[in-house]
Amino acid sequence: MKIMEIFTKGDDVFDSYHDKINEINYERVGQLSIMGATLPIMAVFFFLIFKNMEGCFETAVFMFYFAILRIIINIHGVDNPFKNSTLFFYMAICPILLLASVIDSYFDPLEEGFTSLLFLCVVPCLILDRPRRLGFFCVFVAFVDALIFYLFNESSVFLALISHTAVALIVSILTSVYVLNIRIENIRGAQMLAYQSEHDGMTGLYNRAGGEKRISQYLEEGCRGVFYLVDVDNFKYVNDSFGHDVGDEVLEDISGILAESSGDGDVLMRIGGDEFVGFAKGEYSEKQIQARFDRIKSGLRWTRFCRNYKQKITLSMGAVILDGKTGYKYKALYKAADDLLYTSKRKGKDVVTAQ
Repeated sequence: MKIMEIFTKGDDVFDSYHDKINEINYERVGQLSIMGATLPIMAVFFFLIFKNMEGCFETAVFMFYFAILRIIINIHGVDNPFKNSTLFFYMAICPILLLASVIDSYFDPLEEGFTSLLFLCVVPCLILDRPRRLGFFCVFVAFVDALIFYLFNESSVFLALISHTAVALIVSILTSVYVLNIRIENIRGAQMLAYQSEHDGMTGLYNRAGGEKRISQYLEEGCRGVFYLVDVDNFKYVNDSFGHDVGDEVLEDISGILAESSGDGDVLMRIGGDEFVGFAKGEYSEKQIQARFDRIKSGLRWTRFCRNYKQKITLSMGAVILDGKTGYKYKALYKAADDLLYTSKRKGKDVVTAQ
């Protein structure tokens, strides 16, 4: 059971961060193709100087393969990962391992070749994939190596090669699992830091930096929608009369209500204190914005503050309707919504002003 836990540890990372891992594997293939196409050049010159045509040919074959791989990546796009770059990595690596085994065995049937075994130990560590799947891949490669050794190598060295392959397989699996577990923890930690840097610690909504970044992207894309500011009316009274703990409960409950009223693709953030900012994509009229505001107001009566202290919480909102053609920048859009919010305040609060 403990052994299987090693091979399933971190599976949640591959489920949660599939796109990021896909990008990493595509980037690794690109880096490997550059190294494979350029670094062996010195080895070719070395073999030519010492008139080792066999070594020169072997190195040239690998260089040619990596050059083709690099051309494929350049044509597809360096910054445009395949839908399943992990599978592409396996497909790119398999011919290298096969070539290494065939070259080792075919050209030196009486010698013990180590190039293929070296690849077996090192190359799988470059792939970021589930440990058990990578383990199965290593076993498959070792089996193919053994079959090639059987077909091309003399029986006098076959048994030695099989034993070396078994050792290389064990080293490959153990090293891959160890390296993968480290990289899994690094990804989990990096993603957690990225999440914390863009989200409000108390409410879980986007913070100013994270929310502004995503809303700015929508504005650059010319998305239709509505940008709105929400402010808790008389929030200072809540903090002063009932304490900051109760005030925090109010903000947490309101953030939940706002999130429930938001749709897929909407951006919602808390930018400090009792002020919230939202961006909802789609076609909106003033009537629809009023309907959304009414739904939010109806949810306020279920907050802990209203239930425990029997007092009413109200909100004021300012909303700017975007037709996708105005070309607003974030700061100008925020200023426009803020002016509408203060119009709501001057109207007596607990209302929405949209235009």
